[in-house]
Amino acid sequence: MDIYDNAFSESNPYGHVVQLVARFEPRPGDSVVDIGCGYGRIAEILRDRFGVEYLGLDADLESLESLRSRGFNAVQFIAGQQDLAAQILGALPAGARVVAITALDFIEHINQPGQLLSDLAEIAAPWNAPLILSVPNVTHRDVGTKLALGRFDWTNAGLLDRTHIRFFTNDVLSRLTRDHGWHEAYQHDFSLRKSDQHFPGTLPGLSTDTPLGQFLAQLREGVDQYGYVNQFIRAYLPGPARKAGGDFNGVTQNAANPFLSVVIRTTGTRIGTLREGLLCLSAQSDQDFEVLIVGHNLEIPAQIEVERLIEHLHPAFRSRVRLVRVDGGGRSVPLNTGFRAASGDYVVAFDDDDLLFGGWVETFRKLAERAPGALLRQCTVAQDWDRVEVAGGDAASRSMSSMKSIYPANFDLLAHIVENRTPLHSIAFPRALFSHLGFQFDPAHSTAEDWDLIIRAAPLCGVSTSTDVGCIYRHWTTGTSYTAHSQFEWTGNYLNTLKKLNDQPFLLPKGSVQRLRNMYAELQRLKGDVDVTAETGIESLANGVLLDDDQRLAELRERYYELTTSKSWQITAPLRVLLSALKRRPWTRPPRIWLMNEADLDFHIRLVLQSSSWKWTRILRGLR
Repeated sequence: MDIYDNAFSESNPYGHVVQLVARFEPRPGDSVVDIGCGYGRIAEILRDRFGVEYLGLDADLESLESLRSRGFNAVQFIAGQQDLAAQILGALPAGARVVAITALDFIEHINQPGQLLSDLAEIAAPWNAPLILSVPNVTHRDVGTKLALGRFDWTNAGLLDRTHIRFFTNDVLSRLTRDHGWHEAYQHDFSLRKSDQHFPGTLPGLSTDTPLGQFLAQLREGVDQYGYVNQFIRAYLPGPARKAGGDFNGVTQNAANPFLSVVIRTTGTRIGTLREGLLCLSAQSDQDFEVLIVGHNLEIPAQIEVERLIEHLHPAFRSRVRLVRVDGGGRSVPLNTGFRAASGDYVVAFDDDDLLFGGWVETFRKLAERAPGALLRQCTVAQDWDRVEVAGGDAASRSMSSMKSIYPANFDLLAHIVENRTPLHSIAFPRALFSHLGFQFDPAHSTAEDWDLIIRAAPLCGVSTSTDVGCIYRHWTTGTSYTAHSQFEWTGNYLNTLKKLNDQPFLLPKGSVQRLRNMYAELQRLKGDVDVTAETGIESLANGVLLDDDQRLAELRERYYELTTSKSWQITAPLRVLLSALKRRPWTRPPRIWLMNEADLDFHIRLVLQSSSWKWTRILRGLR
C-alpha cells in the first residue's frame, strides 16, 4: 500500500478536497467520514484546520494501523462484504453530526460503485451531508492519444492503475452519481498538462511540438474542458435518485432517433416564405425527420404568427415540428441552439426563405448510407427572386430568372478554402460532430458562419456528394445578408476563419499531394522559375496519377516524343552533355514518359522549348 501513501499539498488532489470541505463550513466537533481512506493523509489537516473528528474506513489493515497510531478512529470495511451503514454508525460517537463524506480514488476499485453511492446517500440524508469524490479521468489527453495509437499502459498507480476495474469519463461519473441520489454542487478538478501516462515523451502524438500532437490536442480540446483533467474532484448533495437513459451503473442506452433534424432559423418576419419551406418539407419522399423552428428575437406578434403557421400543418407533420425560442446574439446563436436541441443522426439548417425539392431528405439518406459520418452534400441551383405586394397587404415572392448552376456539383476542399461554394441548406452534418466533438457555429461571426463551420468540419469528416439537384438558393434582389452587413464585417470574419485554419495542422483528403504538387509546378511555370536541372523530371507514381483528359494526355505524350526525337534535339545532345560536365552535374536518366501526368508533360515540353539547345537550332528549323 506504500504506493498510495501520498503526502498532503494544497496544490494536489488532497488540497482540492479539503478546499471543497471548507465550502460546507465544518464546525469543531463535526465528523468527516472517509471511505477507502488509505493512509488518510487529509486527517491531520481536517482536524487542525476545522477541529473536526475523522473516521477512516478501508480494507487495508496496514493503513488503518497507521491512522490509529496517529490518534484517529479507523475501521475496516470491505466493499460488497460488509454493511457500510452499520460500520459507519457503529464507529461514530453518539449524537455525532457528519459534515462531509469523502471517497478519494476509491470507487474505481470496486465492482458495484452504484450500490455504494446509494448506500452513502441513505447514510448522508439525515445530516444532508455532502459527498466529495476524487476519481481519475480516463479521457485525459495522454490516455486518449496513446489509445488511438494502440497503447494502453497499465501502471502500479495513476490513471491506469492496474487495480482499477471501473473507468470514468465526466459523463459517466455524472450519470452514475445522479442515478444513485447524488446531485453535483461544486467542481474543483485537478489538472495536469502531462499526466503519469505522458510516456514515452518522444511519441509524436503526445508531444505538442509535433504536427500530429498539435492536431490531436486541438481535436481533444474542442470536445470539452476535461482533456487535461487528471482527477475529477466533485462535491455532491443527497437527493432523489434519477434514472434517465441509463442502467443502474451509469451505462448509456442507445435511443431511437430520427434520421435527420431540420433546423430553420427565423425572425418571424417572412411568414410567407417560411410557409413555402414547410410545404417543401411536408412533401418529402422520406419523412424520417424532425423540424425545429428556432425563433430568434421573436416579438410577440411574430411568435403568434409562427405558432399559428405550425398549428395549421397536417397533424402527422405537425407532431414532428416544434418551436424553440432564443434571444440575443448574432446569426450563429439560433443555429447553435437548434443543433443542440436536435435529436437526429444528422442535422441540416436552412433559412426561412429557401426551397427544397421532394427528394432532398432521401438524397441525404442515400449519401449517409454510402459514407456514414461524412458531411452530406447535394447540388444546389441559384435563382433570382423578388418580393411583391399583393391585395390585402400581404407580401408574396416571385422568381425573376431561370435556375442557374453557379455552385459546383462536387465538393473541393482546396477551392472552399478560397471561398464558400456550398449553401447551408445543401449540406448535412453528423450530429455527433456537435454532441461529441464540441463543434459549433462560431458565435463571434456576424457573417460567413456557415463557411466557417464547413471548412473546419470537412477535413475531419470528408464529404459525401451527390450531383443531383436537391434545393434552390434564392438570391433576393433586395434585403439580403450581403447588403445588411458591411464589407468590413465580411472581410473580418473571413480573415478570422483563415487564421483559425492557419494556426493549427490541417488535414487534407487523399489525392491532395498530387494536386498540390501539380499546382506548385504550374505556379513555378507561370512565375518563370524554370530550373534547367529539372529536365530529368519529377516522375509520377504509376498508381494514383490524376488524368484530366485521356486525349489531351495522349497529345502531350506525342508532342514530347516529337520534340525529344527531333533532329534539332538530337544534334545538340553532345552540347548538352558537355555543358552538364562543365557544370559538374551528375548524369540522370531521362524522364519516363509513360509515368508522367498532364502537368508533368506540359512542364517538360516547356523546358525543351525554353532551352538554349532549342533556341540555337531555330535557324536550322527555319531553313526546312
